[in-house]
Amino acid sequence: MEITAENVAELVSRLLGEGHGLDARQDGAVVHLPGHGLRVAVDVPDPQPNGVSIRVPIGVGHGSWGDVYAWDQAVGIAGADRHPVTEAVDGWLHNVFSVFAAMAVPQSDLAQRVHKAEMSDGTRTADVFYGALAIRDFGGLSDGLKRAAVDRPPTMVVVEELFNGYALPDRPVWLYTFCARMPGGPITEVTLLNGDASDGFARIADHLPWEGHGSLKSWALIAPR
Repeated sequence: MEITAENVAELVSRLLGEGHGLDARQDGAVVHLPGHGLRVAVDVPDPQPNGVSIRVPIGVGHGSWGDVYAWDQAVGIAGADRHPVTEAVDGWLHNVFSVFAAMAVPQSDLAQRVHKAEMSDGTRTADVFYGALAIRDFGGLSDGLKRAAVDRPPTMVVVEELFNGYALPDRPVWLYTFCARMPGGPITEVTLLNGDASDGFARIADHLPWEGHGSLKSWALIAPR
């Protein structure tokens, strides 16, 4: 059966409503959360040829930044009793959407997964919401690395640098990082406001005690007061 954006949006709406008690209303490939300013958009899913994994372009928007969406590529890998789309959407809700829920729906259970910090560049103060790490261990990642990544995730290293050397806009800024150690070498990717900012932040994971192979991914949202 073909998996469409509307199919995935229906799943998003159902999981938000039945799984997390939020008022979610589907309109085609978009899900609205009335009263909170949030909306979720789904683009055409990309099933992989192996049939056991899928990529789902999925974004979250809010009235405070107009019609733009914060886009992600949610990846799902089929389990023994779980469809890859369900895996992708559930992981996205808990690790990405939760960051935005912490700003807009702080009483929700998803928001409880998110850390909140107050930061200032000397002239302006902002709340920084940063989410749980999505860790994939391909063999040999130590518990020490995982603890160090939780204590100071690469995404927050980027946030610290933004506050120390960049002029931040007067509206929310979202970003995520993907850091990995693979047989072919290290990978560091930084996505800032949907654009590739990797070249400016090449060493954000150097403080971690890397062993083995695996990856770390996490999101953050900077919300000026």
